[in-house]
Amino acid sequence: MQFPNIGRTLSVSGFAFCTSVLLSGTLFSVIPSADAQATARDALNKGLAVTGLTAEDAPAWHIKANYSLYDRGNLTESGTLEEWATGPYTWRRTYSEKKQVNNEWSVTRAKQFQTKDSKLNLAQLDERVATTLTAPLFQAANYKPDMELDGRAGTFAGQTLNCVAAANPTAAAGIIDPNVLFPRLCFDVKDATLRYVNTPTTLISYTEFKTLGNRQVATKVNVNYGGKVAADLAITLLEPLTTGDQGQIAPDGKAAARPYMHLAGDVPLVPVKITECAYPMAASVKQEHGIVYIPVVIRKDGGVKPNGGAQGPPELAEAAGDCVGNWKFEPFKLDGEAIDVADTLIYNYDGKPFKGVIGIASEPPPSAAK
Repeated sequence: MQFPNIGRTLSVSGFAFCTSVLLSGTLFSVIPSADAQATARDALNKGLAVTGLTAEDAPAWHIKANYSLYDRGNLTESGTLEEWATGPYTWRRTYSEKKQVNNEWSVTRAKQFQTKDSKLNLAQLDERVATTLTAPLFQAANYKPDMELDGRAGTFAGQTLNCVAAANPTAAAGIIDPNVLFPRLCFDVKDATLRYVNTPTTLISYTEFKTLGNRQVATKVNVNYGGKVAADLAITLLEPLTTGDQGQIAPDGKAAARPYMHLAGDVPLVPVKITECAYPMAASVKQEHGIVYIPVVIRKDGGVKPNGGAQGPPELAEAAGDCVGNWKFEPFKLDGEAIDVADTLIYNYDGKPFKGVIGIASEPPPSAAK
């Protein structure tokens, strides 16, 4: 993961790193150029028609799942997810870890709530667990209808696959890491089920499918990052949501409104004013250096405010947390309306001259300032 302490970049297990390289390399033959676009686009459309639970035509549903998350192969947390949903933006999720039980609700795409004083990192859990299980093709929205696609076909692990990727991802992604926007998506030729999501460093595998309505849902998902396990996910219950249970979705009286959580597939956050953060004398005495992660809310006017305590060397974390209040972003818009948006900013106290470059946890590192 690009930011292992935050865990915002998707990654899952059971496959060696070389497998990821093979899937993106010479194992697959390039589809003849005359048919490449039609075949690749057709494979993608067929996959979208059956994959995941967040499509508009998916039935209302209820799932339970177990998850284990890892950092560099070491288990960091485990728990259960239960989710009730009547549409892509109307749902309730309950995450349980040890003695922690936290809920979150979505009423519309931009209107969401969560348990007051939540102790769990719900944004991280949503991206690494809920999205991976229920919306594994969320990045397919980046493959616009006029985009040239790279289609490859071949046999891997006993399956015949059609794989789709952007033909020129670097140009299409601009300053963003193309692997974040345009992973290779591999579908089973027989039934169009999504089997792998692949980048040079990440391999996500989907197995043991169950049917719900016209959707095919993988009940086992394994993520491998750089040759090490990053997540093991397993759906233990998958069923239609009954009319009686749809009341589970409404936020309760203890729910607190929360800002929209910025995701990797969203329009990037655009800094307008980033000032250098002071290096505290106490940190100098302790010879503290390193990276600080600062949870923030970017308000609809572009102003920035902390959203919880910063993580990193203590003196530096305090200084960076105070500093970000002076920063400014372009207002983030969703469906044309400026809204509050939450993310984690990354500031590196490395002793080098400041060039106004920061990291954003839901996005890859920006290109180096010239």
